[in-house]
Amino acid sequence: MVNDVNIQGSLFADEQRRDTVMARKSRREIHEDYDGFVEKFKPRKTTDDCYTPQPVYDAVLGWLRENADIEGREIVRPFWPGGDYEHYDYPDGCVVVDNPPFSIFSQVCRFFQSRNISFFLFAPHLTLFGPVGMNWTSIVCDARVTYENGACVDTSFASNLFGDIRIMTAPDLLARIKNAAKTKRRLLPKYIYPDNVVSAALLGKIAPYVKFEVRASECRRVHKLDNQKGGGIYGGGYLLSDKATARKIEAYEQAAKQQAAKQQAAKQQAAKQATVIVLELSEREKRIITELE
Repeated sequence: MVNDVNIQGSLFADEQRRDTVMARKSRREIHEDYDGFVEKFKPRKTTDDCYTPQPVYDAVLGWLRENADIEGREIVRPFWPGGDYEHYDYPDGCVVVDNPPFSIFSQVCRFFQSRNISFFLFAPHLTLFGPVGMNWTSIVCDARVTYENGACVDTSFASNLFGDIRIMTAPDLLARIKNAAKTKRRLLPKYIYPDNVVSAALLGKIAPYVKFEVRASECRRVHKLDNQKGGGIYGGGYLLSDKATARKIEAYEQAAKQQAAKQQAAKQQAAKQATVIVLELSEREKRIITELE
């Protein structure tokens, strides 16, 4: 987290120098510099700022209560902006159910393990098995979660509440998360417009493939259709004459063929470039397997 005081101090400290430099630049250069300056302070969507949507958190906690012996134990969430999980006052017998910064995920798990604090943590799916010496359970879900900051992250979980189980899948947990994610979104109506209607979004589907033109005498601007309730055509649209509509339909057909051909060519090219490496177990790894239960 960036300290606001430090930001302000830096701004005022650089004010005189920046004005001196900008005075020697053109209006266009100053505008470009300002855009770059503002860009530096825009919030970034990082995995360390992934605050969990409440419906998703409730679904996860509900599943945990049914699948782990945590009845009567206090649930705590030590991770928040500016918080210090290492100096948090953990009540005896509590269970940490929270979403830690993914950049220090291994460090967080080892901290709780070393202090015998029970935890069930959101975890980065792709690096779930990454920590060396992992002595907790990895719950594989691969749930696509859109967090409060807009970051969409493949998510699994880690916990020390399941004994000596090192790896487990939880399809019922994944199903609950998916259902919770659906309840969070407001489903908007999907419109299927008549052929004589066109918008920038609709033309975007053919723009990469086909040249298409409409003259002023062949179209008229329209915000929404008379029979369309609620919001109008997103971004506005046009009514087309029948002749222009026929050309539009033909353009769509040509674009679909070109897109299909392009996708097929891309698959063939990828197949040619792909290197397939078949791996085999070493003698040492075979001996390890024979020693397992």
